[in-house]
Amino acid sequence: MSKKVKHKISQRVMGRRTMLLGGGMLLVTSFLSGRLYQLQVAQNNRYKRLSDRNQFDQRVVAPQRGRLVDREMRLLAGNAESYMLHITPLYAGNVDEALAQLSTIIKLDEETRADVLARSRKGPSFRPILIRDSLTQRELSRLAIRSAYLPGVTFEKSLRRIYPQGALTGHVTGYVSPVTSREIEDNRALGELPDLATGKIGIEYALEPELRGVPGSERVEVNARGRPIRVFRDYEPQAGKDVRLALDIGLQQHVTEILRRGQSEPVDMATPEVQRAIADNKELKQHLSSGENMLLRDSIGKITAPESGAVVVMDVRTGEILSMVSSPTYDPNIFTERLLTRDWRRLNEHPRNPLLNRVTAGLYAPGSTFKMVVALAAIEAGIINERTRFGCSGSMDLGNATFHCWFEDGHGSVNVVQALERSCDVFFYEVALKTGIQRIKEMAYRLGLGFITGVDIPGEKSGIIPHHDWKLATHGVVWTPGETVVASIGQGYVLTTPLQLAVMTARLANGTKAVVPSLQALDTLPEFAPLDLSPAALRIVRKGMFDVTHGRLGTARAHNLSKGLGGMAGKTGTVQVKRITKEQREAGITKNIERPWKERDHALFVGYAPVKNPRYAVSVVVEHGGSGSSMAAPIAKEALRRALMTEDRA
Repeated sequence: MSKKVKHKISQRVMGRRTMLLGGGMLLVTSFLSGRLYQLQVAQNNRYKRLSDRNQFDQRVVAPQRGRLVDREMRLLAGNAESYMLHITPLYAGNVDEALAQLSTIIKLDEETRADVLARSRKGPSFRPILIRDSLTQRELSRLAIRSAYLPGVTFEKSLRRIYPQGALTGHVTGYVSPVTSREIEDNRALGELPDLATGKIGIEYALEPELRGVPGSERVEVNARGRPIRVFRDYEPQAGKDVRLALDIGLQQHVTEILRRGQSEPVDMATPEVQRAIADNKELKQHLSSGENMLLRDSIGKITAPESGAVVVMDVRTGEILSMVSSPTYDPNIFTERLLTRDWRRLNEHPRNPLLNRVTAGLYAPGSTFKMVVALAAIEAGIINERTRFGCSGSMDLGNATFHCWFEDGHGSVNVVQALERSCDVFFYEVALKTGIQRIKEMAYRLGLGFITGVDIPGEKSGIIPHHDWKLATHGVVWTPGETVVASIGQGYVLTTPLQLAVMTARLANGTKAVVPSLQALDTLPEFAPLDLSPAALRIVRKGMFDVTHGRLGTARAHNLSKGLGGMAGKTGTVQVKRITKEQREAGITKNIERPWKERDHALFVGYAPVKNPRYAVSVVVEHGGSGSSMAAPIAKEALRRALMTEDRA
């Protein structure tokens, strides 16, 4: 082949290669140009948003929780400025090392570190985790100085819940604490607010949606180390609603003090005698370790803990609750931060259970305070009238059983007014047998017993008003006449709460309306269902209650209100908790005060004042307090006196 031919072939090959290479380069250039156009022009907004996401943290802003105030606008639950310390795992890197470094700057116990580590493994790495709240100024200063060396660690101002009245209103307000995993499962929106505190009991729980408010939203510009630079608020959170309660904090404090003191006097805690008593008494030690700061000397000189029980003061026209005291109580402030194990143990191991709200969840036999129910049922049914009399010799035989009156010598021949005045048991035994448990049950229901009242306190108990069907359904056996006899004096199966007893008394005092209790203050007089009680029957029962405090033989005649305040009407009750054993009788131990505390009778009193134009009703239960006339009646008198005097000043 000639050189000329070879040269032409070589030129053709080179030309094809050049074209292929040029075409390839053009294709690559076109692809790159198209991709650049797609990234920089066509998808500019998308990648700008992605860039913003790397630059901004989207956060949900917790709303300010609504306040709780009393009827005079005095603060019961509010919000105080606080500083919270967070760590974001995404920016912190090794969370364990970061926590170890933090623990050299501020106090971090092992329990807190373990909890933060556990949450960092479970949740998203971009979500901040609360380490501590309520940082002190000194801790803030230390953190601020070293903040440049703590990646992913931030501190910011927030609001924490405070209860200025402390234990005084613990059972009413309840408390808030951090959101639980169960709450997040029920409402996933709460998971976006890891630092949110929600109500767990009391008003805080019952009115949670109103108090919580509506969250807001913000974008926080952060640098590469996760530190905030600027904040852009997208929309503001809406604060929760303030709630005005019917409670009068002055009355609440007064009633709390007189209930805890009972009929004893506080002692000087520093004296050698008191210190020896504490050292020798395990129960006193438990009381003091749980935060108790008062001890008493009882009538036989023994050093004891304060009285426990419940008191309710209600407005008989509106149903507003001016005082709701359950003793012992607890300080809700300890729950707003992370509850320490030792504090929880102290509350749970307290011998008298301060976490129990005795007003709504304490179940007690009403004793003789139930006798008004029996009397009204019998009078309305036409079984008895004001002239009907029964003889009391101190006991009554029924079959093979003997039922005793509290007064061993008997009250003689008495009518219903005298039976209420003197609290004659035998009279009511006779009346109940003739009236029947069904009529008694129906009257108890009308007066508010045996049902949840619906007040804004979760965990309220309904109590028990027994009858034929209830006995068969719960015990599988029929009702007996002997059980009617025992129920007639408010014992046996009959159980009520102190709040129900206050409702019963308020309805008797009102006379025409089925008053319903309310913890929230009311601006107008509410509408209640008619009570439909016979005016004649009501007049007779009220006369009996009047004679309890005004009669010559009234069981509370020593504890009546002054005439200037209009006097009070009421009914005492003493409920036997444990029979006196033969050994105790032989040893001469028959008085309540001489028995162990848990074996003493409960003391009760219900009443209203003033007599002619009732305004307030009260119920008092003193656990193992002994006699209703000597222990509960003076407390009721003082509570009503204070309520009426407060009204006069207003």
